[in-house]
Amino acid sequence: MRAPAASLEPPARPARSLEPFAHLLSRVEALEPAAEASARLVRAAVKVRARPSFETFVSLGHLRFEPFDYQLQAAEAVLRRMRGRAIMADEVGLGKTIEAGLVLSELRLRGLARRVLVVCPAGLVAQWREELERKFSLACQVLDAGAGAGTGGPELPVGIASLPSARRSPLRDRLVGQEWDLVIVDEAHRVRNPSTASARLVRDLRTRHLLLLTATPVENRLSDLFNLASLVAPGLLGTAKEFRARHGGDAVAAPRELAALRARMAEVMVRHRRSQVALMLPRRLAETFVVRPGEEERELYAAVAGRVREEGAGARPAQAMALRAALRLAGSSPAALAGVAGTLHWDDLAERASAIRRPAKADALVEVLGRLGAVAPGGEKAIVFTAFRRTQDALAAVLEGAGVAFATYHGGLSRKEKEAAIGAFGDGASVLLSTEAAGEGRNLQFCHQMVNFDLPWNPMEIEQRLGRLHRIGQEHEVLVVNLAGRETIEERILGVLEAKINLFELVVGELDMILGRIDDEYDFERAVFDAHVESADDAEFAARLGELGDRLAEARLEYLESRERNDVLVDADGDAPGGG
Repeated sequence: MRAPAASLEPPARPARSLEPFAHLLSRVEALEPAAEASARLVRAAVKVRARPSFETFVSLGHLRFEPFDYQLQAAEAVLRRMRGRAIMADEVGLGKTIEAGLVLSELRLRGLARRVLVVCPAGLVAQWREELERKFSLACQVLDAGAGAGTGGPELPVGIASLPSARRSPLRDRLVGQEWDLVIVDEAHRVRNPSTASARLVRDLRTRHLLLLTATPVENRLSDLFNLASLVAPGLLGTAKEFRARHGGDAVAAPRELAALRARMAEVMVRHRRSQVALMLPRRLAETFVVRPGEEERELYAAVAGRVREEGAGARPAQAMALRAALRLAGSSPAALAGVAGTLHWDDLAERASAIRRPAKADALVEVLGRLGAVAPGGEKAIVFTAFRRTQDALAAVLEGAGVAFATYHGGLSRKEKEAAIGAFGDGASVLLSTEAAGEGRNLQFCHQMVNFDLPWNPMEIEQRLGRLHRIGQEHEVLVVNLAGRETIEERILGVLEAKINLFELVVGELDMILGRIDDEYDFERAVFDAHVESADDAEFAARLGELGDRLAEARLEYLESRERNDVLVDADGDAPGGG
């Protein structure tokens, strides 16, 4: 039998006397209402008290990736022990950007970092924006002379500014004229010298939390450590005079009281070395195929190179940029050149370029893809990079005619079309035919072969292409195949980069460290163009490129020596100070 339904009415309770609470009630009635400002302060305090401690990462559910344990440990050390003011000095390639992003996310989600500024070299602005938006789901705004930081709304975008723009008015005035909750300075070794405009900018920025990111906090002077530490923790190492007296001047070779210096730096520095975290990326291998062009192609390229040399001398900046583009297009494909030659009033060269239907490099590409096993559906996969859409269109026709299963990816596609292209590549297509926009923030580690159909003159762009495949999560050796026309600028650039700095053997991030040692704003591509224009002939041009290569080799040696000095000064018996 079913039991009778229970009554929905609450049972009667005996009346309770308020007499025992009379004393408390009289005290409450006697209180004056709290002022609204005080009430807000109490509510804020209760809200802060209710937040979990920094032992718990509240941002993990918002991330679009899984950080490594050592990265979480670094962020925890900065948040708990260093209170959000630290030098993050992991060895190149271990992910200082990720660690800083974790600190930023934790502070932002706790309401402690509403106004955030990232200052970095110009070449890293796009990379920072990509990392923060795609991996951390953080809205970003690139700040320049015409765009200051936002002022309204509870969730301001993270402001990202290049160091050259940030240290000059009018942007500098806007940045130092407001208070920040968190400032992140990437490649912070560029602010070690307190007399530079970059260092003065960082000193003048008003911020509660400050992160300085650099793999080499020390260069040639012990005072480099003092200057960086003084930015994040003024007084930690005493006065400059006291620091010199205690540690024996400015020589980095044999400082006095090294153990004490390491211990003190551990209070503000997090550093991991690759050997400590057992994180080794697979090797990357490089092959270069020098392609002999047909007679018409060879003569066309020589004509373009000669005309650029004639018109480039004394050209205005806009004209020089157009000429540089034309020379790069000529190295990519006749189809790419034909599109720009007319705008330069090179109608004769445009006509000659249009007449070349199938360049030798296109046939070489099909042959290379066959060797890589990246032709038929279900075979090996390869990404083919080209910088130019006209070249991409021409190659698409060639690959289709050769029966190669491929997908096309470029910046003009909608988001849905991009997703479809990546999906097709991941499923059946053997080749992803891509422009520089390819794969930004996307997981392409299922592919471990890439072909540079044309070569950027800027080695950082070559490195960025490589970074799409050769990154954490890649399980296979990465093979890079370069196609270069014989007697072209691309062939000469490759020769310099391979011979002088072993470009394809560098760890991701090391190239920027090398170029930055030549000049903070060193433009390798412009240097190549200037060398070409200023040379009377190809022999002189080759000699000038050799000189550029010697500067790169010297900078690489300086970087390696600096890395060794930092290991000695801030690592104790192989244990990184602040590493956990």
